[in-house]
Amino acid sequence: MELGQIHLNLKTVLLTMMMFKWGILCSASSDKCLSAPCQNGATCVDTTDDYACICARDGVRYMGKTCEELYDACVFAPCERCSSTPGTAEYRCACPSGLTGDNCTVDVDECESSPCSAPRSLCVDQLNGYFCRCPPGLGGRDCRARVTDCVDEPCRNNGTCALRPEGFACHCAAGFEGRTCEEDVDECSSEPCQNGAICVDGVAEFHCFCVPGFQGHNCEIDINECASRPCENNGTCINEKDHYECECLTGFAGVNCEAEVDECESSPCRNGATCHDLIGMYACECLPGFEGVDCEVDVDECVSVPCQNGAVCQDMVNSYDCDCGNTGFEGDHCEVDIAECASEPCQHAATCVEGVKGYTCLCWPGYEGPNCETDIDECAEQPCENGGRCFQRSDPSHWTPDWELSFADAAGYVCQCPPGFAGENCSVDIDECESEPCQSGGSCEDGINSYTCTCAAGFLGKLCEVNVDECESQPCQNGGWCEDGRASYTCHCPDAAAGQLPWGGRQCEVQLRGCVGHACQNGATCRPWLEGGEHGHACLCPPGFYDPRCSTRTTFSFSSPGFVHIRVVEDARGRRELQHRAHRGHGVQLRFRTTLPSLVLFYRGDADNHLLLEVVSGGLRAKASSEDSELEVTYPGLLSDGDWRDAHVYVDAEGLTLTVKGPGCEWDRCRVTDGGASEPTFQPSEAFAHVYIGGAPEELLENSMSGVGFIGCMEDLMIDSKPILPQTLPENQGHELGCNKTEWCKPDPCDGHGRCVDLWTSYYCDCHRPFYSESCSEEFPSWTYGHEDTLSFSAYDIGQSHGSSFNVSFFLRSLKSEGLLFQLRRPTEKAEGQVYFSVYLGMGRLLVSSLPGSAPLTAPVFVATGEKQLVQVEVRGEQVVFGHAGLRYSIGQIPQVAVASGDEAYVGGLPGDWSAEAWGGRYKGCLQDLRLGSTHLDVDAWNISAEEGAYLPSDAENVMRGCVSDDTCKIKPCQNGGECAVTFNDFRCSCPERYAGKSCETHVWCVSDPCVNGGHCVDLPDGYECVHNATFENNPVQYSAGGSLARPVSNIYLELRTRSENAVLLRAAWGSDMLMVSLLDACVRVEIHVGNSVETLAFTGVRRVADGRWHRVNVSMAERKRKASPWFIIVDGVTDASSSPERTGGLHFLNEKGAALAVAESFTGCLGAVRVGGVYLPFMDDYEAPQASQFHLVGKPKVRLGCTSAPVCDSDPCLNGATCEDLFNKFGCVCDSGWEGERCEADADDCASQPCVHGNCRDRLAAFECQCRPGYAGALCEEDLDECEHHACEHGGTCRDGPNMYHCTCPEAYSGPLCQWDYPPIQCGKDMQCVNDGVCTDGLWGANCTCVPGFTGSSCETEINECESNPCQNGGSCLDRFNMFVCECPPGYSGPTCDTNKLASKQGVPWLALAILLLCFCVLILIFSLTFMVLTARKKRQSEGAYSPSAQELAGARLEMDSMLKVPPEERLI
Repeated sequence: MELGQIHLNLKTVLLTMMMFKWGILCSASSDKCLSAPCQNGATCVDTTDDYACICARDGVRYMGKTCEELYDACVFAPCERCSSTPGTAEYRCACPSGLTGDNCTVDVDECESSPCSAPRSLCVDQLNGYFCRCPPGLGGRDCRARVTDCVDEPCRNNGTCALRPEGFACHCAAGFEGRTCEEDVDECSSEPCQNGAICVDGVAEFHCFCVPGFQGHNCEIDINECASRPCENNGTCINEKDHYECECLTGFAGVNCEAEVDECESSPCRNGATCHDLIGMYACECLPGFEGVDCEVDVDECVSVPCQNGAVCQDMVNSYDCDCGNTGFEGDHCEVDIAECASEPCQHAATCVEGVKGYTCLCWPGYEGPNCETDIDECAEQPCENGGRCFQRSDPSHWTPDWELSFADAAGYVCQCPPGFAGENCSVDIDECESEPCQSGGSCEDGINSYTCTCAAGFLGKLCEVNVDECESQPCQNGGWCEDGRASYTCHCPDAAAGQLPWGGRQCEVQLRGCVGHACQNGATCRPWLEGGEHGHACLCPPGFYDPRCSTRTTFSFSSPGFVHIRVVEDARGRRELQHRAHRGHGVQLRFRTTLPSLVLFYRGDADNHLLLEVVSGGLRAKASSEDSELEVTYPGLLSDGDWRDAHVYVDAEGLTLTVKGPGCEWDRCRVTDGGASEPTFQPSEAFAHVYIGGAPEELLENSMSGVGFIGCMEDLMIDSKPILPQTLPENQGHELGCNKTEWCKPDPCDGHGRCVDLWTSYYCDCHRPFYSESCSEEFPSWTYGHEDTLSFSAYDIGQSHGSSFNVSFFLRSLKSEGLLFQLRRPTEKAEGQVYFSVYLGMGRLLVSSLPGSAPLTAPVFVATGEKQLVQVEVRGEQVVFGHAGLRYSIGQIPQVAVASGDEAYVGGLPGDWSAEAWGGRYKGCLQDLRLGSTHLDVDAWNISAEEGAYLPSDAENVMRGCVSDDTCKIKPCQNGGECAVTFNDFRCSCPERYAGKSCETHVWCVSDPCVNGGHCVDLPDGYECVHNATFENNPVQYSAGGSLARPVSNIYLELRTRSENAVLLRAAWGSDMLMVSLLDACVRVEIHVGNSVETLAFTGVRRVADGRWHRVNVSMAERKRKASPWFIIVDGVTDASSSPERTGGLHFLNEKGAALAVAESFTGCLGAVRVGGVYLPFMDDYEAPQASQFHLVGKPKVRLGCTSAPVCDSDPCLNGATCEDLFNKFGCVCDSGWEGERCEADADDCASQPCVHGNCRDRLAAFECQCRPGYAGALCEEDLDECEHHACEHGGTCRDGPNMYHCTCPEAYSGPLCQWDYPPIQCGKDMQCVNDGVCTDGLWGANCTCVPGFTGSSCETEINECESNPCQNGGSCLDRFNMFVCECPPGYSGPTCDTNKLASKQGVPWLALAILLLCFCVLILIFSLTFMVLTARKKRQSEGAYSPSAQELAGARLEMDSMLKVPPEERLI
């Protein structure tokens, strides 16, 4: 059949509604019909964000989203059991019984045939049946049967009749039964009476007459005659019928077991033992020495053999005696070995070994005797030769005062040899020239205890150690500085000033003209020279140029992978050994520049024997390989950054060396070497003649790690130190002259959203997520799931296998702490498939689970913060790694799974009726740039710009483009006039001044500063309170709650500061109810009396609070929800006392009218906040708080606000820098370290506690110092030094630690204090041969070699390396010589250890010149003075040649003293 016109009109209406919904009749369309998605001739209609297909109705019909399915009319048919012809509108309905019609909608009327009997019956039609409603007296299915009903009153004995379709039914009264209640029920038929009772039947009841001993309605209760517990002394009462019997315990008798049996009456105990009567038995208390039940056995104390070590035991009465005679032991049991060593009989630190009846002394070498009392005189035989003086090692008088005798070294002697002799016995004549004392090539002539050095030219001094400074004469001119040499000097000429010629020549006396008009090009440096009087110059080329004038460029480049093949031709000498300026061997040197991370620079040789250099991951790797050895070095770092780098690699007999120069590697610092310690010497083959620059043939590139030819620039190529110019290279091999490079990454082409990677000939942008495209200018859109709590998800078909190692990464932004993010399922027969991997949120953290039933793994970072965050879950087999903010966390293991092609992925939730509760429900938030591995999961199924290989959704529902927040303000969450602003899936309220909270729900009262008199305002949920401190001096204040308390009081809180040890802090009373919190002996005491209880609950704490400091006291119920609970006292946060096990409930009486509450009765001190039941007790009542529960002051008491006491610290009573602490009318001093006393006036004795365990304590200020006894260490001398830690026991000897000493236990074949000598002792000539002129001496413990200077070792086999101590200074090189060293000094230094700075002498030249000038000046002054004196003398002689009376008087005076003074020659002439 076909559907009617109604179906057609319905379709038209639905289509019209859908067109309006899709926006077809609106102005906007989506243009999704351009891809012709509709099939089988259907018409496509665009909607606002989708399309609709109108399937064709002619011919074969179709249905579905794209009209891809054959039309099934049963989909639209109203019947359940339907069959149809596919592709047509025909269908057929199979109707169930009772229904008919085309669509099985017509009910069959079974009453149509009038099945009920006429005339008064009524037929009632039912589904697939009927019902006949019969008139009274008739019944049956068709009302034809005559029935009795209630009209006939058939029920008897007060039964009630009920009408039924078939007639009637009687409801019988109690005690009757039967159809018409005609039978009386016999209640005794069930024999309800027990224990032989007689049952008497009644109407609906029965009565039981019990036999004696039973009672109860059914005589079921056996009267328990044992209920009164008649049996005494734990006798067992047995309840019998109408009586009881007592089974007595052993020892008791009587009807009620009231009589105790006396078992001692027969006197069973023997031997004077005392009998003790017990219950049912007796016990004998035996006299000492007897045992047994009746003390009948005499104890033999010697049976246990108590005497030890062979002693004889003698039994006695209740004891024994051990005869220890002749056993060597003592003690009650002869168990103590007589300590013969206790008297310390062994002398000289010998070890005493206990023995039986004696002891043995183990002497140190050098001592003998039973007690090691004899010091062996090793000098008695005069062992020292050649006048040497012998000293015993054991004689402390020969040693310095601070030397401490060690008995381990006391054996033997020491010879003090005269000058010129050496050896243990002074038997060796010392050849002073053997040590080569003469330096600088001087020859040595030996003497008696001396030597003489004949110096070479240029040296002076006793040891020829003074290098004659040829620079002392200042031979260098024109500012040159002189460097001294051996019998020569070198002048270093200064650099020329701008515009002047430089100086040259041996003494810098000649101006160098070689660079005048020089021809150096390309920025080369001209260096002039002078040889044989001829001037010339040399050009120092910059990188990239070569030839004498630096005119030839050496730069070439590769713009594509390739290589240049060079064949190196070697002459005959070169084949024997390559001699280079920089190295010996085979090598290649070049400069390169590239931006690619991995490529080959050169390859030299063939597959079996080669040397290569390549860039690997930005660093350099060099490798030399042959048939016998393989060497490899790497230089890490980033060298492919586009800057020029020098690389020099060569291989020789010493190994493979790579040297790098460039940015960060100046001055030849970056060098790595592989010496091939375990490899044979590298031997290059003839294949080294083939060099491939920039790459190599494919078969050779397989030996490299990069495997890629070079792209970039090279210059200054040298092979075996021979320059290779690019102009000489073979043509058409892929290289170009010069270096042309485009700076692709400047400016940044990646729009700031990625890293620009320079590929030399191009670039690419490594985009930061979530950006993409060639320039990172595009951003993957965010998608919102669960917007406005809608059901949303997206599903994907996995198109390729990702294996068991995969990762899932995405940006998320969410405030919901639970929700499914990503899930993988494998299709099965069930529609939902099998879940095998899930990523979801739980408690704000990322959870990862595998197969069902496996425990989830938790990431350590909280991500549900509302901020966008990039997270990554990486699976490697069973291991799971979580990535966040650049950090990686290993979070555990899961059962291994694998992602296969054909699997399904669900994001943000699950379809329809699928449950996601096991994974936190549906996700609410935003996701962006979701990737499975490297494959992007796009939400937009019609995104034509999606990258190739992306997964498009197979299904998606309610996923909104962009990160869109819910309209959280539409419910108007802000109260009290607050303004709502939408944040991401949340809101923020801007509250008025007097309100606060998330929704402005909290009234803030303290903003208006309602408290006066300095009170501290505290906001409450329903008001505020003004908190003050107050000072009390026995002036109590009273309060009243006025019935405002909302609940019984279960806690009291006080803050107090006092020195009163007994005081009442708080007291409340109403009738017999009472609460008191007080101080008793400085501790808190609580007393509570509630209701009609007889006793008062009272308990006291133990923590003292009357110390003048502030304390917090809290008295509260332990369990406030219970009617009765123990109460606790908590002081300063620590539980102080409990009333347990006594309990009481909350205090109701404080809310009663007339209840009195007083604070600070008989109290002196300060109170802070006081709260009863959480309600504050104010000290000022001048504010009106809005809260319902309040206490108010009674009357107008005068309360002194603030906590004040006497200014005890104003006088600064504490001494020595101590801090004064105000303790309320008393002060306390907090002393600095090292001081004590009430005022910190006394220096504390830090040694009073004797802290030093094994040492003496020295007291210091605020500290102490322990001077440890020998053998102990540590701050407290608590550490017993293990002298064996650095012991010198040789040849496997075992060290035994002792106090400040150790003892070596030697193995067999060795002896001596340190087990250093062979045993039996070795002998000279037989067992010991001294080499290098060492002298062998047979000693007490064997042969010993005395070495000549310059050698050491047990047989003088080792030459001493005098350079080991690095004696040469200022970078000088040390050369080891026999018994001496020679320093080769760097330029500018001299001296035996290069400690003399020659530049200092150069700087001293100006002072010498100044001194010469001063000397010349002094000489001139002297000449002038002498000239003046001569002229004066001549003038005087002229005056003395004439007669003058005054002159004669003067002369006469001199002549009279001629006998005393020698007359000057001038005067003698006169």
